[in-house]
Amino acid sequence: MTNATNVEPTTPDVVKITENKNNGIRSVTLSRMAIGYVVRGRKFVYCDDRCTTIDEGEVFIYEAGHHYEENTIGASGSYEQIMFYASPSALQRIILGLNSSYGVTYTSRHSCDICRTGNFVAMAASTTVSDFFTGVNRSLHKTGFQHNDVGQRIKLNELIYLILSGEECCLRSKLLHGADTSGEQFAQVIQANLFNDISIEELARLTNRSLTSFKKEFRRRFDTPPHKWFIAQRLNRAKILLLSTSKTISEVGAECAFSNISHFIKLFKSRFHATPAAFRQHYRSLPDEEPLRSASGE
Repeated sequence: MTNATNVEPTTPDVVKITENKNNGIRSVTLSRMAIGYVVRGRKFVYCDDRCTTIDEGEVFIYEAGHHYEENTIGASGSYEQIMFYASPSALQRIILGLNSSYGVTYTSRHSCDICRTGNFVAMAASTTVSDFFTGVNRSLHKTGFQHNDVGQRIKLNELIYLILSGEECCLRSKLLHGADTSGEQFAQVIQANLFNDISIEELARLTNRSLTSFKKEFRRRFDTPPHKWFIAQRLNRAKILLLSTSKTISEVGAECAFSNISHFIKLFKSRFHATPAAFRQHYRSLPDEEPLRSASGE
């Protein structure tokens, strides 16, 4: 498993990522929202107990935070994707700019469990969006565009416009939610401490809220109580580490903020119906299966 603590650059706002071999699952930590498009190959995203497949020609949006993905090469022998990055304040500026310059106002009536509580969404790109990324892909082969911050930001504005002007869907809903700057600091504190041994009381203090106010805001954002959500996220990471690394059970537990290994094993068994060691042994013994995907319900 490859750990990447900051895979997106501060600038530019758009990059092309090319991989020529399958590198397995990796942990990706983003400080900004990412809008991606798979040009070649196939991406697998692991979230909770699901494995989502993202094929060529599909658009995906990652919220800021932690993600687990696996990029696999296509028939061409490579994996390629284009990524745009934007902070909540940048998204808000773009949306307000579209409103003030062209009088357009965007809302979203779409709501589903995936875009409401998940940290990423994906769907097939419309013809217009697909043509947009085809043009960006050509531009990224030119050195001038790679170092043209203004040109890249113009393209980011265009992409936001195309998604918001399209049909009601998870992509539009996630973009509008991502432009909410009021909770930016709250989300940053949560993501920064996801794998730290920290109390709910301390998290409330770091977000400048009372304990009651913190729990209320947390439940509004994540649709579950803080303690339950943190445990679930840490167990999901533990599952992936067990299947993709040779780290010991103790090392996995410690990396996922479980200071008491016996308690970690008990929680893991309750969630996945097997001890960490048995879970790892079972999936590694499957000769014709891809353990990570089968373990995620595929």
